[in-house]
Amino acid sequence: MKSLHWQDLLRRHPIFSSCTEAELSHLLTDEASHERTCGQDTLVIRSGDLSDSVFVIGAGSVQVTVLGTVVAILKEGEFFGEIAALERKPRSASVTARERCTLLEVQGEEFRKLLEAHPDIAATVRAQASARLNQSGKQQP
Repeated sequence: MKSLHWQDLLRRHPIFSSCTEAELSHLLTDEASHERTCGQDTLVIRSGDLSDSVFVIGAGSVQVTVLGTVVAILKEGEFFGEIAALERKPRSASVTARERCTLLEVQGEEFRKLLEAHPDIAATVRAQASARLNQSGKQQP
């Protein structure tokens, strides 16, 4: 069972706001996603891992690191993990909780289905992924 009001958060979210109520409800089923609570300094994803889920931050914040360098701090309402979901490649960065966090972990396959149904969402997510890849590339030696 999910403790946050994810439907409300997603309904207002710039990425998910064009989804129908039925799509949001499906995204929140136990088959499509689950809620994770992470304590401070908990490693959420590790660079090189083969997982492809996408995370939405419901509470708290995380830091994204590439080769030991912090490249981003993400807060409530932001998402991460989209690069691995889109490219179906290993994780390009590590993400660690900066404080206690509540995250919605959406299965990669479910996220890709949503993108297929909503080209507007797909374009926005791809642009964000491209910007993040460019930023992380600037951090590498």
